[in-house]
Amino acid sequence: MAMSSLPQYNLWKVSERMNQAEVLVPAIKNALPQLSTVKSCAMIGCGTGHIELSLVGECCPNVTELAAVEPDADQMVELKTNVSQLIPTVSVDFYQETVQSWTGSSGKLFDAVLLFHCLYHVRPSERPGLFKKLFDHVVVSGGLVLILVSPCDRRNVKGFNLVLQTNSYIDGIQIRDVAKSAGFRECCQLEIECQVDVQEPNDDLMAMIMFFNKHKAMSLKETRRVVKEEFGDMKTVPNDNWFGAFIKP
Repeated sequence: MAMSSLPQYNLWKVSERMNQAEVLVPAIKNALPQLSTVKSCAMIGCGTGHIELSLVGECCPNVTELAAVEPDADQMVELKTNVSQLIPTVSVDFYQETVQSWTGSSGKLFDAVLLFHCLYHVRPSERPGLFKKLFDHVVVSGGLVLILVSPCDRRNVKGFNLVLQTNSYIDGIQIRDVAKSAGFRECCQLEIECQVDVQEPNDDLMAMIMFFNKHKAMSLKETRRVVKEEFGDMKTVPNDNWFGAFIKP
């Protein structure tokens, strides 16, 4: 199946089936109270901004400047709407670019950079260059890089992560090593289990699973079969998340 033939999905509607924002944001706020001092933030590969905007609104009350980087045109349209509704007083620059092509915001350095669920789209060979770019050109001294990925442990895959897998598998140890090799220092790591509502899975959820399994060329019919086989009559299933925070000395 060619990537262009994959069905589109509404990321915000898919996110509404997950309790990631409700679970992750309080955990991150508790682990990183220094986020309250953040005044500028870059959200890279942020899609429609579901988790990112929740975190900025809850954990960064003093933020005044935001950069939002997202390559998909449809998601960018929805992102702009969500930003205007959720953080209307914050000044925002939008960049319709990939994480690889974005070179920063005209030399501006940020107090915090969010890389939430976007490293799947960066080849392992490209990740050292990405973190070096962040260290040299994007993050202020004393600034933070916050990373969220799922799944977090290939040897113990369960729940929603059984069907939501990528060609380029990521784990926290790999990310930590790459970030530290670029010069960042580790602040904290969290492994957090969230839940996904899989009752009556709709087309948006099926389309997202197809996107992440595009290397398997799964059809909509095949995707529904796999979901039914894995989850049966379950109402919710676990979704593992790994969160890491790194500081630029």
